[in-house]
Amino acid sequence: MDKLKTGIKNLDYILGGGIPVYSLNIVSGSPGSGKTIFVQNIIFNSARNGLKSLYLTTISESQFKMVRHLQGFKFFADDFLGDKVIYGDLGAVLREQGTDKVLGYLTEMIKRHLPNIVVIDSFKAIRDIFPDEKAFKAFVFDLAAALSIWEVTVFLIGEYEEKELTLLSEFAVADGIFHLYGQEEKRFQKRYLRILKMRGTNFEHGEHLFKISHAGIEVYPRMKPEDNELQYEVRLGKKGFGITGLDEMLCGGLTEGTITLISGSTGTGKTAFALKFLLEGAEKGEKGLFLSFEEPVAQLQNTARHLGWEIDRYLADGRLDIKFISPIELDVDKHAFEILDIVREKKVKRFVIDSISSFERSVYDLQKYRDYLWAMGQQLKGQHITTIFTVLNEELFSPMIVTKAQISLMADNVIILRYVEADSSIRKVVGILKARGSDHDKALREYEITKNGINILGKLDKADMLR
Repeated sequence: MDKLKTGIKNLDYILGGGIPVYSLNIVSGSPGSGKTIFVQNIIFNSARNGLKSLYLTTISESQFKMVRHLQGFKFFADDFLGDKVIYGDLGAVLREQGTDKVLGYLTEMIKRHLPNIVVIDSFKAIRDIFPDEKAFKAFVFDLAAALSIWEVTVFLIGEYEEKELTLLSEFAVADGIFHLYGQEEKRFQKRYLRILKMRGTNFEHGEHLFKISHAGIEVYPRMKPEDNELQYEVRLGKKGFGITGLDEMLCGGLTEGTITLISGSTGTGKTAFALKFLLEGAEKGEKGLFLSFEEPVAQLQNTARHLGWEIDRYLADGRLDIKFISPIELDVDKHAFEILDIVREKKVKRFVIDSISSFERSVYDLQKYRDYLWAMGQQLKGQHITTIFTVLNEELFSPMIVTKAQISLMADNVIILRYVEADSSIRKVVGILKARGSDHDKALREYEITKNGINILGKLDKADMLR
C-alpha cells in the first residue's frame, strides 16, 4: 500500500511508514490543541516532495490570518503558496450560497487544481450550519463518495470532544482518526496525540507526547515493551567496576546486558560507583554514557579527578560521554525516547542514569513512572547494554530499603550502599542484595572513598549494625 509520508518527526514511525494515500482522515481536538498546525506541517512537508494540496477554510479562521500565523514556523515557505499549497474560501460559499453548493464548489476546485491532498478546516463548522442530523449525514456520505472518485488524501479538521468521536456520522466514514488534546501537569502543559483509527495499516496505539516548536510538530512515541522486546539473547559475559573487592563480591562483575539498581542515601557514593563502572568500560574500549539529572558535567569531572581517575582522556576520545539534564526541565515523555536515541546512535555498551529518582519526581502518575522504566529497561536489555540506575533512599539509617517506589522487581541486580553507626562514628557499607543468574557474596562489607578511589574493606564485625 502506498503511503503519504508526513515528514513530522517520529510520526511516520508511529504510522508504520505514513498515512495510506486516498484515505479520509479526521483531525479532532479542542481549540488550541494544535490541529491546524499539525495538518499544515504535513502539507508543507508534502509540497517539498512535489505534492499539491488544496486547503479550504470555512468560518473558523480566514486563510490570510492562517498564513500570517504560519510564517514563524520553519516548515513554512512562501514559494509554495499558489503553486503547491493553494488556499480556498469555502466559508464564503456557505454564507452566500448555502450548503447545497458546497459539493459543487469542492468539485470545481479539485478539477481546476488537481491536488493530491484536500483539507477542510473546520469541518465541524459545516456540521453546525446544517438544519438537522439527517441532512448532514447525507452530505457526509455524498462528500466521501465524491472525494474517493478523485483519488485524493483528505483531512477534515474539527473541534470535536472525545465523546463525540464514536457518535457522529462523519467518524463512520473516516479511514483515519487523529485526536489531539492537552493535559495540565504540575510543572508542564503537555499535548498528546492518539491515533484512534487507521484503516489498511498497523500503527502504534496509545498516548504519544507532541510538542509545537519553531520547527513545527515533534512527536515522541510512548514507550512500551513489545512482545519481541521481551525476547533477547542472554549473554554470560561479565562487566566489572574495576573496584577489586566489589568485583569479587559480584563474582567477576555485572552480567552483560543486565539492569542494576544502586540504592543509597545521600553521600554514600552512588554516583562515584556508577561513574567508575563507565571508566572501567572506557579503559577496555567500550563506549559509555552517563546521563545526570543531579550534577553538571564539570562537577562530575572534578569528582573523578579528585578520586584519581583519568576521565578527561576518555571524554576527549569519545569513549565516555556525560550529558546533564536539569531536573527542572526533565520531561519523562520526551527524554525517555531521546535517551534511547542517543544510546543507539553512539553505540553505547555501558549506560548510567543518575538518578531515576529524578524521573519519579517529574511524573505525576507513579504507575506511569514504573511503566517507563520497565519499557526503557527492556529496550536496553534487548540491545545488550549493561545499565546502572542509581536511586535515592532518603532514610539515612533505616533498615535496608531499596526504594519506596517498588521498582526493584525490574532490576536484575541490586547493590545497596548505606550508613551504619559504630563506636560513635559513621561507616559506609555495601551489600549485594540480588544478582540474577549469578552467584554473589552475601556479606556486608565496609568501604571508603578516598583520593585514590573506592576501597572495599572487611566484613561488618557485628550483626546488629544495620538497626
